[in-house]
Amino acid sequence: MLRQNPTRIYLFIGGGRALFNALVFTINLIYQVETVGLNPFQMVLVGTLLEVTVLLFEVPTGAVADVYSRRLSVIIGLALVGCGFLLEGSIPMFWAVLGAQVLWGIGYTFLSGALQAWLADEIGVEAAGPVYLRSAQVELIAGFVGIGISVWLASRWLQLPILAGGVLYIALAAFLLFIMPEKGFRPTPPEERETWKEMAGTARAGLRAVRGQPALRIVVGLSLVTGLYSEGYDRLWTPHLLNGFNFPSFLGLEDAVFWFGVIGAGAALTGIAANELARRGRAAEDRTRSINWLTLLYGLLPASLLLLAWTRSFWLAVVALWGISLCRSTIEPLENAWIVRNTRSAQRATVISVWGQANSLGQAAGGPVLGWIGTAARIPVALTVSSAVLLPGQWLLGLARKDRSSREGEDSQG
Repeated sequence: MLRQNPTRIYLFIGGGRALFNALVFTINLIYQVETVGLNPFQMVLVGTLLEVTVLLFEVPTGAVADVYSRRLSVIIGLALVGCGFLLEGSIPMFWAVLGAQVLWGIGYTFLSGALQAWLADEIGVEAAGPVYLRSAQVELIAGFVGIGISVWLASRWLQLPILAGGVLYIALAAFLLFIMPEKGFRPTPPEERETWKEMAGTARAGLRAVRGQPALRIVVGLSLVTGLYSEGYDRLWTPHLLNGFNFPSFLGLEDAVFWFGVIGAGAALTGIAANELARRGRAAEDRTRSINWLTLLYGLLPASLLLLAWTRSFWLAVVALWGISLCRSTIEPLENAWIVRNTRSAQRATVISVWGQANSLGQAAGGPVLGWIGTAARIPVALTVSSAVLLPGQWLLGLARKDRSSREGEDSQG
């Protein structure tokens, strides 16, 4: 059923990764605080090391996918992520958590760009856009299931979901060796390869493609803006919730793991609904629709951050978290489709990697600053600054709208 069917394999990989990530990340921050004993500065350092790793490896690994094999890049990435989770879950020490971020970060960069570019090569650019949105829905459903399993496993042993996620990632990599085709990609012939020189040339071509097209410059700029706010939010919302609110009792359950599971499950359901609306509205297939959807999402995201920062109601905080998750889960596939529409196959994985690298640069720069603000002036202030950081997104989307209008004017004159 899966064998040699690129669309189903892509959805299977996306769903599997979402399930495994939900196993790990539903309780990961709680594990780092309660079992490993990390303080806020160490938590920010963990996130910063991860983003610096991604920043350093994003383009080189993207070039590997463009020069050698998308399939190979995906399989290597999955295996490295699994090894990272196994390291973190098996040794509850600060150095092990740091080492896990390096492995996980390198693995992520092998996956970033390669998987999306592989699908576009196998089924075509136009057909890939709707699949990205469908995959986002599958991922949200799988993540919803994974949250429940993670809470159940963590109730027995807190680090068990992390270990399970690592094993499953490695198993998925091994399974893909037998079922994942690669017929649409044409790697550089062996006699024409010049190893690092060839990969550097591919990377430069990808960067030139970004510089040469306003649409790509804009979407990379959006990725940078998103990165500047997101690392601080990712590291601070958990202590903000744990320290700022009293968790209500529900059927006698007040455990933080239970409520974090509820929050994650609600985020998955709202994300599924938003992605279905975007898919039915063909948001990924038309640039004007993409701009309109992204304008809405980049407006709702900072508003939700402000609500989370200053509400004293636990339930409004939960609604804000769901709003943030809804925006994030819908923005990524829309921006992926935007890049695919505006790049040639030879540089597609590298351009997507540049997009990811811009996000990592933003996270590496913004995370420590927001962490310092959260320590020196309280977490709500840091979340407010995160909200303000997103405002240039509306300006960039305005530029995209102007660029679209100017292109249509040139076409009509031609």
